[in-house]
Order: sequence, then C-alpha cells, then structure tokens
Amino acid sequence: MTKKISKRRKERARQRELAQDFSGVSLTPDGFHTFYTKFINLRFPMKIAHVLELRYLINHAVDHYKEPSPTPTYRQFRDSLQSALDSFGIDNQRHSERMLRILSMFRDIHYAHSIASRDAERQLREGMERNREDYAKAVRYGLFFIFAGVSFIVIWLATPSAHLIVKLLPALYCWFSLRYFHKLPALDKEHDKLTQGVNDVLRRRVNSLNWKTLIHKLALVLGYKRVAGVEVFDVDIDHEQINRSAYH
Repeated sequence: MTKKISKRRKERARQRELAQDFSGVSLTPDGFHTFYTKFINLRFPMKIAHVLELRYLINHAVDHYKEPSPTPTYRQFRDSLQSALDSFGIDNQRHSERMLRILSMFRDIHYAHSIASRDAERQLREGMERNREDYAKAVRYGLFFIFAGVSFIVIWLATPSAHLIVKLLPALYCWFSLRYFHKLPALDKEHDKLTQGVNDVLRRRVNSLNWKTLIHKLALVLGYKRVAGVEVFDVDIDHEQINRSAYH
C-alpha cells in the first residue's frame, strides 16, 4: 500500500513538473494554445527554475513586440486593462506599463492565432466538401456503368446474333464500375482524416482570453504582486507541499 501511494505521488509530481515546464513552448500564433493552456492552469508554488524560464519567455517575447498604433480602439482596450490592473492593486507605474504591453502582445498573438485557426478550419471543411462531392460522383458513375452493363446483357440475351461489341461492353462497363467503387474506401479514409483535422483545429483553438486570470497569474509570476498565503516559487518543494498546493 505504501509503495502504491509513493508511486502515485511520484506520478503526480511528474505531471506537475510537465505542467510547469515551458521549455519548448513559444509565444507565437501557432504555439499560443499550448502556452495559454499551460499558463492559465498554472499551479503554485512552482520550481524557481520554471519561474525564471517562464519570465524569460514572456520578457523576451515582449521585448521584441511592436505595439500597434494608438487608435481609438487600442486606447479603449488599454484603458479597460488599466482599470483591471488598478483593481488588482498593481500600483507601480513601471510594472503597470509592462503589464499593459504584455497583455497587448497576448491580444495580438491571440488575434493572429484565431485567424490562422479559422483559415485552417475553412480549408479542411472545403476539403471535406470536395471529398463528399467526389464520393457522390464515384457512386453515381459506378451505378451508371452497372446499369449500362446490365442493359447490354439484356440486349445480348434478346438478340441471338448480337455483335461481338455488344458482348464485350458488359465486361468493359463492369470494369469501369469496379474502378469507381474501388475509390470509395480511400475517400472514406480521407474524409475521416479531414474530420480529425477539423477536430484538432477546434480543440487547439483559444476562443477567448480570460483577462482576469491572465492578469492575476502574470502579476504573480513576474513578481509584480504578492498575495497572502500564495507562494509563487519555492527552491525545495517536497511532495507534501505539492499535495497541499491549490490553483490560483
């Protein structure tokens, strides 16, 4: 029993380690789903190495980020975020500006991610539509050649001195029919593959951003805010600490 409990704890620790590991994760439209899912579900405390790695990932990305021009829409977006930051108690002006820049970057990455995701979905659905058209065409032509072959067999039987061509055409039409029906399994497999592709695109799409949770966890990870009872990182985290920790 003790060994089983120890094994389960080790497995939980391993899963927690993977959840906190942002190595190989990129802040790009293509990798945004992975980053956002891991970040929004972060569990504290984290290993200090993972905190530093995550800070580097965010800071490196935002240092290379070019903010959009100050349009009325963008100013309104910043004002709404500023109100949220103020409500979270982030009073340091430098920290507040940095957070606004990071959140603006997240918004732009999410927008590009959404566009790319919808384009991919559209292409896959167009492929599915073409696939079903090809499937219907193959069935239609296959049935046509079966009907034509049967018709010439009837003519052959009804005409004692039927021409050789009349006798050969049923075999030829049968061959054509088999060719079209032979395509159906491959078309079904292709359709299943396209359907799986659509499901994967939808599964990996981030439909909307949880700004409240993003601000909260960003402030904690970047050290812009401290919350009583929440340890963001600990150099030595034992299994008991892992079991007692909670989502924030």
